[in-house]
Amino acid sequence: MTAPISLRPVVEARDLPPMLPDALRERFARGETGVAWSPEHDASDGAPVGVLGGPAALAWPFTLPAPPPVNVPALCAVGPCWWYPGFGAVIGTDGALYNATVGEARHGSADLSALPGVISSGAGLSAPKDAPFLESGAVFLPWGAGFNYGHFVIDALSSILALEQAGLLTDTPLLAPRLTDWQRDLIAMAAPGFQLQEVDAAIVRLGRAAFATSMDHFLHHPNGLLATLAERVAANAPPGAGARRIYLSRRGQSMRVMVGEAAFERALQARGFKIVRPETLGAREQVALMRDAEIVVGASGAALANAVFLPRGARVIEIQPANFTSQWVRAACRQVGVEWRGYVCASPSPAHAAPLLARLRRGFKFAFRPDLTDLLRFVEAAL
Repeated sequence: MTAPISLRPVVEARDLPPMLPDALRERFARGETGVAWSPEHDASDGAPVGVLGGPAALAWPFTLPAPPPVNVPALCAVGPCWWYPGFGAVIGTDGALYNATVGEARHGSADLSALPGVISSGAGLSAPKDAPFLESGAVFLPWGAGFNYGHFVIDALSSILALEQAGLLTDTPLLAPRLTDWQRDLIAMAAPGFQLQEVDAAIVRLGRAAFATSMDHFLHHPNGLLATLAERVAANAPPGAGARRIYLSRRGQSMRVMVGEAAFERALQARGFKIVRPETLGAREQVALMRDAEIVVGASGAALANAVFLPRGARVIEIQPANFTSQWVRAACRQVGVEWRGYVCASPSPAHAAPLLARLRRGFKFAFRPDLTDLLRFVEAAL
């Protein structure tokens, strides 16, 4: 191991030298550092305000008339650095800790001590001398996108598109850790024709790297880049599956358990809904399923990222437990011309309300029990 070097946090948009995209491409080619911005593009103008309902709607901590935040990703080029494939982290050989690349990793390791060589306090790094070397690469996969479908679609794929639009993928491979089939399929639909290089290593030394700040929770504040991405993916996806009404079931998931979900599914089937377990489908099948849908219902979860592949004018009903509220699905829907309707129900329920098998599954967090009669009235109002 080399002698420890001190780490210094770098907020890219604030700390890197700003420039226009043409200049950034030149600096990247020389292995130098800089930042530029992708074009401003808010595709939510004229988007429906949405509908909020449910017995706990007053607990929703956002304001429906106020649109969710919209951010413009920054495009970053850096010189010699270390890249941690499993975490998305990029750390300059001078100790620069690039904020956007570690934003999601901090949720799993607040001081980043899970990164090989990082001192437990997060203040220093001992990088191995024998790390494999690559001349250049485009980094796009944050920690959360390694396992979460929503973060992969909105954070990782949007970052690829931002880099492509800036001309930073010319003769530069996309770098990723070993991927799953569904991740490869999504990349193939989002970025056909670009070189993808999967790397089996805990740490890699790069001569130069490019990345976009959309790696860091773009899911919470997407702009029109997401609409362009969705159009690209849909254009390269299989034909639609024909279903007009879809319910995204979470009965196979353990973290947040909806008590009475089986009865809710039966009631939806009687109303013409197709019940889908997203985890049993490949990425291409999930995108195809959205292409003909007019309404999608589901409890809060990563599978609702598929809403971005719905046709304009479709509707999404998101069932939100009161202790797990957010507006990321609403933000995504606004960018792609889909109407969002949120139903907020009381939560959590006593743990014993959940089926025993659900409670025994690894990862169980809490249960919630919506009033199915009231919830069905909410759904029927959207049909």
